[in-house]
Amino acid sequence: MSHLRRTLRTLRSLGAALAGYVAIILATTVGFAPLGGIVHLSAPLRLQLLATAVAIASGVLGGMVAGWVGGRSPIRHAFGTAVFVAVETTALIGLKPSADPLWFDVFGAATLIAATLAGGYLWGRVTRHRYEALAAIGRPSGQAS
Repeated sequence: MSHLRRTLRTLRSLGAALAGYVAIILATTVGFAPLGGIVHLSAPLRLQLLATAVAIASGVLGGMVAGWVGGRSPIRHAFGTAVFVAVETTALIGLKPSADPLWFDVFGAATLIAATLAGGYLWGRVTRHRYEALAAIGRPSGQAS
């Protein structure tokens, strides 16, 4: 593989991870706005459940975007996005004191990271089934892959 091709693949992978991270930022911003922004431990249970749903949906979206942009190895690209989330969370916890206990912030980040990896996995499943279906269309009936 040429040096240029390797460089382009690396840039695409970094771009995929960054695109997934941007998707998470946009989705959480839009999703948390109606909830009043950041949801704290003292918030009502209903609000916490809605915030959890927003985090899960945002993470899944981010993982799927990373997998889509990256092309191959969607879980690996979703993992790159999850690294961005982990770095951001670590910086926020370290630099800005929170009114909530540390475990609350860590579990929130862990939920987002797990959902991101699940999104990469789901994108891989969707694309694999799509390619299998397209391959089956081109085969004569009764012929296995």
